[in-house]
Amino acid sequence: MREIKFKACKFLDFQDNYTAKKVLIGTKNGNKVSWERPIIDSSYPPLVQFCTKRGRLNSPEMCLCKSNAQCSDYSDFNHCVNIKMT
Repeated sequence: MREIKFKACKFLDFQDNYTAKKVLIGTKNGNKVSWERPIIDSSYPPLVQFCTKRGRLNSPEMCLCKSNAQCSDYSDFNHCVNIKMT
């Protein structure tokens, strides 16, 4: 396990309630966490975010910074997320 600390919207959900797995992604604002879903159909994006207000967001960088906010509820928060490194 590796602990990743980053700033993103406080409404992003990184609880282990999904069949997707947490993965580390590089963004222009540093390393952050996204979700990788099993590929069921090529029409579904494999990398997504989950929001407690809006549900699944079909972009891995959605709401990781204010410029990529999905809605007007964006609020900066310091996340501390544990992910399995493979």
